Amino acid sequence: MSAPLPRSELVHQLRRLGLGAGDLVMVHASLKAVGPVEDGAAGIVQALRDSIHPDGTLMAYVSWDRSPYEETLNGATLDVAARDAWPAFDPATAGTEPSFGLLNAFICRAPGVLRSAHPDANIAAIGAKARELIGEHPLREGYGPGSPLERFVQLGGKVLLLGAPLDSVTVLHHAETIADIPNKRRVRYEQPLLDAQGRKVWRVAEEFDTNGILDRFAQEGGMDAVETIARLYAAEGRHVTGMVGHATCHVFDARDIVRYGKAWLERNFG
Repeated sequence: MSAPLPRSELVHQLRRLGLGAGDLVMVHASLKAVGPVEDGAAGIVQALRDSIHPDGTLMAYVSWDRSPYEETLNGATLDVAARDAWPAFDPATAGTEPSFGLLNAFICRAPGVLRSAHPDANIAAIGAKARELIGEHPLREGYGPGSPLERFVQLGGKVLLLGAPLDSVTVLHHAETIADIPNKRRVRYEQPLLDAQGRKVWRVAEEFDTNGILDRFAQEGGMDAVETIARLYAAEGRHVTGMVGHATCHVFDARDIVRYGKAWLERNFG
C-alpha cells in the first residue's frame, strides 16, 4: 500500500489543476479514486480550502440521508405513524446522502459550514461567499432560478471532479431547468421542515425531474442528460484535466458548461 499523500503535495496538485486564491469551487469526489492522503477525508477538505485561500469558497451538493423523496414521490404517501416519526430537516444536524460521497460528511462537519434550506437539493458551503450562495433555496425549482446553483454559476464558480465520474456534474441540473424545451418531466414530493417555532411541518416540493429530464433520459441503464452533456463537453477539451493522488480529475467552468448544456438541449430537443 502506498504512503499517504502529504497535504502540502495535495494542495500543489490542486493548484496545478487551476484552483487558486479566491476561487469558488463545487467539489464532487471519490476518495477511493484519490487514494490515501494525509489525515484522510478531513485532510482533503483542508487541502481544498488551502488551495483556494484566502477568500475562496468550497461548495458541495450533499442532499439528506433521510429525505423522503421516494416515499412521497408523485402522490406516494407515508402512513400516519411513519409520517409522525419522520425527523424534520435541520441544516445544523442533518446527515448527508451517502451515495454522493463520503467527503460531503466531512465538509458538513467543518467549522463555519452553512447548509441551504431545501432538504433534498441541499447544498453546503464554507468560505467567503458561503452565506451569499446558500441564501434562499426554494422548494419549487430547487435547481433553477433563485437556487444556490444559479448563484454558483453567476458568481463564476468552478466544478471539480476529484476522481468522480462525469455523471456527477450537478450544476447541469440547472441547465436542464432553464433549457427551453418541451415535455420536460416534473416531480412532486413532500419534505418535513422546521417552522419558525421549531415545529415539524410538511411542505410540497416540485421541480423538473433530475433523474430524467426527458423520457429518453429516464431509461433503466441508460445515460441521463447530465452524463450525456458532460461527456460531450469533456470530449471538446474545454476544461482542465490532471492527476490528484491516483485520480484523474477535471475542472469545468460552471458558466461555460451550463451555457453549453442549455444550448445542446435546446438544439437537439427544442
